[in-house]
This record gives sequence, C-alpha cells and structure tokens, in this order.
Amino acid sequence: MTEVETRRLLKAEFIRKATLEQDIKIINRNMERLTKETCILSEQLENQKLEKKWCFDEFGVRTQPDPHTESLRIAGHLQEQPDMTEDVLAVLRQRKCSLGTETAELERKLQAVMNTKLAT
Repeated sequence: MTEVETRRLLKAEFIRKATLEQDIKIINRNMERLTKETCILSEQLENQKLEKKWCFDEFGVRTQPDPHTESLRIAGHLQEQPDMTEDVLAVLRQRKCSLGTETAELERKLQAVMNTKLAT
C-alpha cells in the first residue's frame, strides 16, 4: 500500500469516525429531549387522572370548577367590586395554606399506611 493510499484510507476513517461521533451526539440530544417530553407528558397525564378522580362524578359531570373558569369568575367579581381585592387575596392565601396543611397531613397518613404495608 502506498503512502497516498494510506493517507486516503486514514482520511476516510477519520471522516467516518467524525460522522459517527456527530450521529451519537444527535442521538443523545434526541434522547434527552424525548426523556424530558416523556416526563412532561407523564406529569400531565397524572394531573388529568387526579382531576378526573376529584373533579368529576361517576357520570362524568364536573363537580368542581376548573381553575380557568374559577379564576375568570373571581376576576369578574373583582372587576365589579375592586375594593374587595385585598379580601379575596387574603381568602386565597388562607385557602392555599389550608390546602398545603391538608396535603401534608394526607401525605403523612399515606406514608404511615405505606410503612404499615411494607412492614407486613
């Protein structure tokens, strides 16, 4: 094999290696993107399951207003009575605190049940 042929072969191998490395980078980026999208979709699905469980009755009729509708209702009332803004904010903050406390208590109970099941 001549020196020229060897150089051509090395150049071709170098190009092939660079191409493969670039392909691997693209595949890894795609995998990261797909993993993120999968996590987002999984979270959205979980939220929809929870909404279906807690916001609809067995016939599929919504029993709790959706957040968008509720926020529009509150905004409409505030537009009609702007002096109530501080009161509404105070009530919403209180509700947020009570929901946080309730969630923490339910999580504690769930953890206790899970620990009991694991122990048996």
